[in-house]
Amino acid sequence: MEVRIVACGIFQLELERVLEEIRTECKSDAEFKVIYTAPALHVDYDKLKDAITEALNNNATEEQAVLFFGSMCHPEMSEFIEEYNVIKLEPRNCIELILGKERQNELEKSDKIFYITQGWLQNWREIFSKGQGWDEIDARQNFGFYDKILLLDTGVSEFNDEDILDFFEYTQVPIEIENVDLAVFKKSVVETLEKALVK
Repeated sequence: MEVRIVACGIFQLELERVLEEIRTECKSDAEFKVIYTAPALHVDYDKLKDAITEALNNNATEEQAVLFFGSMCHPEMSEFIEEYNVIKLEPRNCIELILGKERQNELEKSDKIFYITQGWLQNWREIFSKGQGWDEIDARQNFGFYDKILLLDTGVSEFNDEDILDFFEYTQVPIEIENVDLAVFKKSVVETLEKALVK
């Protein structure tokens, strides 16, 4: 059975790893066909909507598709996907998807935190400089609200001190790293795929 997936490119590496684990563990004959949209589209709702609907329209078989985007990534997500045969994730965004709501609430008890993943770190110029049009002054004004930036290290790719320093120089907000396994992410992926495989 082929499972068609439309997913945000921001967590492509995490999703690829988890799908490989699922294939191995379940010994399923399910084949995952994934279309990734560009990672920075959420800064422009029109572009994000166009990319998602184009990917869903390319589902020539009109079979059910699984949509791996946070439920809050676009304010009209539920409306514009209504005409498609789609199952979507429950978490609000990629941070909740990877970190989990409980851990996120726990971290935010004492600090105002801006979260990034490795996907965000790799694409921050596309997201903030090009997508939002922020120069360093804009960035410091917008990020100045936060006590720290928390980089969620899922272990799917490498980054170095220079990568972090570049983003720090842009934001002027301290950056901390938290190692996060993919258990929460994987649980959401499995639960969503199970809904698709049952139908």
